[in-house]
Amino acid sequence: MPLSECTCACASLARALHIVESVTGSSFVVGGFIRDSFAGKIARDVDIVVQGDPFAVAQEVARGLGGSFVPLDQKHCIARVVLTSRPEGESDASASRPESLVLDFARYEGSIEDDLARRDFTIDAVAVPTRVIAARLSGTGQVTGGADDSTIDPLKGLVDLAEGRLRACGANVFVDDPGRLLRAVRLARELGLTIEPVTESRIQKYAHLISEVAAERTREELLKILSMPNADAGIRDLDRLGLLAGIFPELDTCRDVEQPTCHFWDVLEHSIQTVGTFEFVTGESDWRHGNDEMLESVPHEPAHDAYLSAQVSAEASRATLTKLACLLHDIAKPRTKSLDESGRARFLGHSQEGASMVTDILQRLRFSTQETAYVATLVDHHLRPSQMSVEGTPSRRAVYRFFRDASTASIGVLYLAMADYLACRGPLFTMGEWKNVCRLINSILEEHKRQEATVTPSRIIDGRELMRVLGMPPGPAVGILLESIREAQAAGLVDSRDDALKLARRTVESEHFSVRTSK
Repeated sequence: MPLSECTCACASLARALHIVESVTGSSFVVGGFIRDSFAGKIARDVDIVVQGDPFAVAQEVARGLGGSFVPLDQKHCIARVVLTSRPEGESDASASRPESLVLDFARYEGSIEDDLARRDFTIDAVAVPTRVIAARLSGTGQVTGGADDSTIDPLKGLVDLAEGRLRACGANVFVDDPGRLLRAVRLARELGLTIEPVTESRIQKYAHLISEVAAERTREELLKILSMPNADAGIRDLDRLGLLAGIFPELDTCRDVEQPTCHFWDVLEHSIQTVGTFEFVTGESDWRHGNDEMLESVPHEPAHDAYLSAQVSAEASRATLTKLACLLHDIAKPRTKSLDESGRARFLGHSQEGASMVTDILQRLRFSTQETAYVATLVDHHLRPSQMSVEGTPSRRAVYRFFRDASTASIGVLYLAMADYLACRGPLFTMGEWKNVCRLINSILEEHKRQEATVTPSRIIDGRELMRVLGMPPGPAVGILLESIREAQAAGLVDSRDDALKLARRTVESEHFSVRTSK
């Protein structure tokens, strides 16, 4: 966060805490803000517990600072205030996005120690009075000084944090709130902690409760795990603890499903490995079988980084959703498996069937329409790159049709294809094979660039002219003719208006044209 933004957020937080102090008798900042502050980090999400009515306190803060009041949870009396501001001197017309500070208010009853004992993990069961935080906020948004007599830490959460341990506050943590099962894995990955043995055993014992968690919450935690480097390790943690099968029962059917000898791993392990190999080819993380020479062959461009980092939704970038597609790309293999005459396993149609399954799965988990469409498109087309070559060189028509069909997901499909190959071969890969794969992907990209430069800006004929010259009425047939012309132009077969009209006439006169237009 730039210094100007830190200063702005710090000022807003300090003012908010002073308002809280003025309207409530007792209040504390708790949880992740305290944990992150003592670790030297800056947080924009602040949890505050108060005696009295948290809704009234939150509304007072929202009024005093011009923030947005949100009644987050009426049943449990949790309110949220979102404070949005720009660094001083910056106008609304500037390119930077306003920063947000999120304050969540809840009531505590009894003593603050009793409240902390009811929390999920000891590292979050730490509190500091709001007046102390307000006094110790620095200009950069950090809390100066470490733990002292004002720090309330009855369960020794700061000791656990210092020693790299994630420990549940009590035996019923996961029964009281099964959403904490996923949160445990996410926090451990996010903070570099080890889940201590007793807590791990409890997660495994209550893993079946994952089905009771709200789909929206499961989606949120899953996306956070996938957004981090070494996401494949996070997925392995979910599997080891018995949570992966609860989230994706369809994926669990891939376990121990054998593949042809060109594959090193079974379908489930291959799927998890593909997440790791995707991170490898994008330069996000290492892969145990990878090396620098392999990365030098990847046809990577700065524009690809921008493409993958672009947000599909507020919670998910294309890179994060591509990791999800990597995990699910072969999910239909158990359903489509058959044996040929030689006894070799075949999975005919698994990409199309997989796209349908993925759509159902992500709708079940409340993924957005845009997120679902992107992931399903990657799964649907993940075999296309390897299928579009003729003697190692993709035809112009094949490249055109691929980018037409996969549309904005095309680059993601190409990276998935590279990751899929490495996860297929595993330690059996050879540099020769890998370079051939990269050459294929590069040739697809280069041909697409050529077509973008020649076809996209050059519209040699439009629909109105086609209808006038050929005497056609408006309708879908005109669109089919225009697409045929664009495809021929991309393939280098048409480069003038006359050529386009000749192709259109031949197409209309074709005995199959009426059949095509009726579909």
